[in-house]
Amino acid sequence: MDQVSLDEDSFEIQTEVCDPIIKDGLQKYVVYTFKGQDKHGQFDIQRRYNDFDVFRATLAQRWPGCYVPPLPIKKAVGNMDKKFIDERKHYLDLFVKKLATLKHLWYSYESEQFKRNSGEVEKMFKAFPQQSTPELIDKYEKNFKELNGKEINNDIITRLGVFQVFLKKIKPVLENYVLQSKNLVETKKVQGDNMNLLLDYLMPEYEKNCLTEYVNNPEQRLVFLNQSIDQLNQIKIANQQITFETLYLNVKIENREIDSMLETFQQRDKYEYLKNAAKSKLRDLEQEKRDIESGKTSLKTLFNQNKDENLLKVTQKIEGTQKDIENLTILCDFITIIMGYIEIPYFKSDKEQKYLKLLRQVSDAEIAKAKANLEYWQSLYHQDIFRDI
Repeated sequence: MDQVSLDEDSFEIQTEVCDPIIKDGLQKYVVYTFKGQDKHGQFDIQRRYNDFDVFRATLAQRWPGCYVPPLPIKKAVGNMDKKFIDERKHYLDLFVKKLATLKHLWYSYESEQFKRNSGEVEKMFKAFPQQSTPELIDKYEKNFKELNGKEINNDIITRLGVFQVFLKKIKPVLENYVLQSKNLVETKKVQGDNMNLLLDYLMPEYEKNCLTEYVNNPEQRLVFLNQSIDQLNQIKIANQQITFETLYLNVKIENREIDSMLETFQQRDKYEYLKNAAKSKLRDLEQEKRDIESGKTSLKTLFNQNKDENLLKVTQKIEGTQKDIENLTILCDFITIIMGYIEIPYFKSDKEQKYLKLLRQVSDAEIAKAKANLEYWQSLYHQDIFRDI
């Protein structure tokens, strides 16, 4: 179960999710091929969406404070539709490619089992022994050596709190963006279909049914009936390209990524709660010890009047709780440092880079579409018939 340190591995990981196949059973289901190559060799295995879901949940639970990339949302109805299967394959592929950039997760024991063990995933992960706090600390010390010496200060804690509040506030705003961008895509699709209907049917039909009566030598003065088939096909293809669909998909992904980052904060809050609960328990035990020393009787000591034995038991509990607090404090500090120095800065930088890349993609696509439209209409405009106009 040894982990690989982030700075010790430079192997270029290749991975993909591909070749979805619908399987028959009590209910139809889809399996995806998950394959690739890393420093441990090649792997090629079939996994269902539920397998990926269990795998991701296991990573999030066993790596508290570490951002785990999101998966697409489950869908109960229509999940055998080809378009949906292809879209899910796309998101699963994004998931594994993103995971491959997070070497501490990619080479984790959990990931190695998921990539190379053909057993039932849920049963396999349930059999994992529960991690103790010292084991988590040891794992993080091995995997995040570059964080050695990093300090926790008020600035780091404040930035974490402010960013958590920001994510919660922006979540409904982004959900509205998802809805609006989806409507935009649908509108653009209708617009493209209508334009193709105009160019390929309505205008030629008008010329055939009306213009032939109005003009002399109609076979020489019909624009759309005489247009180049190749140019018509090119403009029809351009009109069918919904460039803003890329925007819609990216907003959907970012919405899911915010869910994953909020989940990371929830893990941090969980261990902070456990630490504070242990401190509260320690205060109760110390009070119990003082009561025993002063000779007070409580429900716990009512049936055992041996003062020395009761003192020994409560002292042992105090020592154990103090050790728990010590370990939880170290772990909470680790989680805070990981989030403050790695996860949040990387998350923000990733969003900026994705946004700029998205704008470039949309700009290139819109420019190409505008060029196709310009060339098409210029080809019509330069026909001989317009020389007399």
